Amino acid sequence: MKAAILAAGRGERLWPLAEKNPKHLLPVGGEPLLRRTVRALVQAGVREIVMVVQFEAEKIKSFFKDGRQLGCEIRCLKQKRLGGTADAVKTVENEFRGEDRFLIVYGDNYYDQDALDKFVKSSDSKDLLMGAAEVKDPSRFGSLIVKRGNIVAIHEKVASGNVGVVNAGIYVLDNSIFPAIRRTRKSRRGEFELTDSLSLLMAEGRRIRAIPFGKEDWVGISYPWDLLEANRSALDSDEEVRDGETEVGVHLKGSVTLSSGSLVKSGSYIEGPVYVGEGAVVGPNAYLRPGTSLGKGVKVGAGCEVKNSLVMDDARISHLCYVGDSVLGEGTSLGAGTITANLKFNDSDVESKVKREMVDSGQRKLGAIFGEGVKTGINVSIFPGVKIGADAWIGPGAIVRADVPSNARVR
Repeated sequence: MKAAILAAGRGERLWPLAEKNPKHLLPVGGEPLLRRTVRALVQAGVREIVMVVQFEAEKIKSFFKDGRQLGCEIRCLKQKRLGGTADAVKTVENEFRGEDRFLIVYGDNYYDQDALDKFVKSSDSKDLLMGAAEVKDPSRFGSLIVKRGNIVAIHEKVASGNVGVVNAGIYVLDNSIFPAIRRTRKSRRGEFELTDSLSLLMAEGRRIRAIPFGKEDWVGISYPWDLLEANRSALDSDEEVRDGETEVGVHLKGSVTLSSGSLVKSGSYIEGPVYVGEGAVVGPNAYLRPGTSLGKGVKVGAGCEVKNSLVMDDARISHLCYVGDSVLGEGTSLGAGTITANLKFNDSDVESKVKREMVDSGQRKLGAIFGEGVKTGINVSIFPGVKIGADAWIGPGAIVRADVPSNARVR
């Protein structure tokens, strides 16, 4: 079976993390999200993959090349415009002409390997298939009405506040989808939605079966804090590897991966699940808590504590810092004594600004989100949910209460 992965979107709601690079190449559990999806598809038996790309397309093409290093054949097709998911699927029509059935996968979601295996095995059914997941807040996904295992209605962007079943962004379809796409009208958002095309097929009597994904099986990544959830799920499912070096006096508890060339210095305590990337150096006397992932070449200095955080390649966390429930972009450098606050006094969920509107993150604990190349001076304090744009500098002693634009200089 062939698969198409939709990897064209910009990821504006992920600002500042996808400001310079495709959101699909952001890391979770020490591996770019899109590479993780490709690897899972290959393990499930898929050998031919078409990627629909647009924003920073050359970076994706360069990263995957022809796919042989991952055991598959990858071709990239450029979507002419960002016109929605139906328009993206239309891009692959000629590629799938003559195919009885094929997979469509959203490239900005996290899928657990076992769950994806089960989904691919379900493709023996003659019905069309759609992944379905139960979430606390269905408002940012396509909400599904499911009866007796079949999808009977799809509603885009419903009101928030109630637990619901949502579209998990993975399908088994056939060539009937392409005529339906040609009859699909623009949605209120000004896009051609694949779910609207599927609704046309259901109105004609086609059955679409829902394949359930459990809580740990799937994470839809729309906002920066979703990466933290996906990272934790990946760490929980990945196998532990111990190729790094530890000095005398290091204590490792639980599942801790130490990649080749990494070093944990004396007096450090690591409580898994934790991932330490190639060439990363931790300590001395540092504390890494569950849910932490350190990329290649990361440095965590003496007396630092890092908890449930995603730290991308070549970031530097100087001595005596606290980083909690935060995301640090590639090349971020935190001066000594930098503190990310991650809990509000009133214990309510942390809000964060997204495209000029405050959004409830649904997270009781959420720290800061740093873009690429951010630098802080000594003794900087950052409020919960604050985002700092790429290449911004925060001067010594600053207290950061609100988002900071890219390239800004804060004194």
